[in-house]
Amino acid sequence: MSNKLIIILIVLVLSIIVGLGVYNFFQTHEYKEVTTHTGFKGEARKNPLYAARLFLKRMGIKTETKESVQGLDGFPNTNTVLLIDTNRSTLSNKRTLEMMDWVKSGGHIIAKTTKDWKYSGSEKINKINKSRKYSPDPLQRYLGVRTGPRSIEIDPEDEVETMVDELLGTEISPTEGEKTDSFSDNEKITLKGTGKKLALNIKRFRTILLDNSFENKTEKIALNDNTFMIRQKVGNGLVTLIADMSIFENRAIEKADHAEILWYLIHGLHKPISQPEAIWLINNDEMPSLWNILWNKAWVFILSLLLLFTAWLLHSIHRFGPMIPKQSEDRRSLKEHISSSGNFYWKQEKRAKLIESSRKALLNHLSRIHPGWEQRSKEEQIALLAEQAEMTPEAIQKLLYSDANNPSFKQAETFIQLIKDLESLRNKL
Repeated sequence: MSNKLIIILIVLVLSIIVGLGVYNFFQTHEYKEVTTHTGFKGEARKNPLYAARLFLKRMGIKTETKESVQGLDGFPNTNTVLLIDTNRSTLSNKRTLEMMDWVKSGGHIIAKTTKDWKYSGSEKINKINKSRKYSPDPLQRYLGVRTGPRSIEIDPEDEVETMVDELLGTEISPTEGEKTDSFSDNEKITLKGTGKKLALNIKRFRTILLDNSFENKTEKIALNDNTFMIRQKVGNGLVTLIADMSIFENRAIEKADHAEILWYLIHGLHKPISQPEAIWLINNDEMPSLWNILWNKAWVFILSLLLLFTAWLLHSIHRFGPMIPKQSEDRRSLKEHISSSGNFYWKQEKRAKLIESSRKALLNHLSRIHPGWEQRSKEEQIALLAEQAEMTPEAIQKLLYSDANNPSFKQAETFIQLIKDLESLRNKL
């Protein structure tokens, strides 16, 4: 059989095998589209009220997102609604009173109730009002409101699973036979002036408790026999408190009648044909950064400094012609410094200090080249040096251990000879 025929057979067999594999793949596999939740993107990722803003804009109301209550330069005109979806943990008592003065003039605030937290200066109020069970939140205390127990107590494990589902963005599947688009009367609320019941897709929330002295001037909206929302007139304005504001956030506003409820709430002081001029959506409790404060308050001053700095920089770097070389400075040599120091000690009768300094330099050198030098006895050190330097032990003894204050060293010749011998010994090792 020729090689050409063998190659043809091999190609034919491989083609049959590949063809059978492709046929088997299409017989056992099916193309199917799968929808995967990828989470929110862009502004919706960091702004939970993004969908609410789009909804209100499409309904013809000017809607803006604000960074935080603390970052506001001032309150808008009273024909604007403030929707605050935060715990107000940075909102001080003074700032709250300023906000309530704005409400008295005809403003409208929609906010959520908040559980226990501490803000600046709340410790004293907590001690005073502990027995009265007043809320530490200035806004809730002003309205005579505090939060109670959950409307439905749940098992801690179920609560953890629910939190995980919310973080992952997965939907909770309805139980078998349950219809998600039908609600009983117990799952609906009635707002004054609407003339119909509105469905809520929420099961668990902290009940709102109202002080008895505020009952006659507060509208209470109940869900499953628990107060879910209150609306209270304050002067010419209105304050709406909701137990759970998450029904207006991105994941839930499309469910049940949440969008319609929001529509009716923002018209609490207006009729649909006479709607508010604007709505401010606030979803952040953080204080503005120092740079933002400086830029908002003193941007003219900052720009002026930048212009002055630029002008100074241009003026400083401008020159004509080559740079003039710097003249070299006269510096004395190190040998001259050493010689001057030696003459000073000699004149001050401090020959012993010079001798000890030279001996110390020699001993340091010996410590580096002979490990354990300090642990040897004086006799062992002398014997070792005498052997290596080919000198007598008496000479080594005189060089290293003789009295530095010996009168013979006062003579220049004797002193110089000792220093030379020490240096010679160091060079030999």
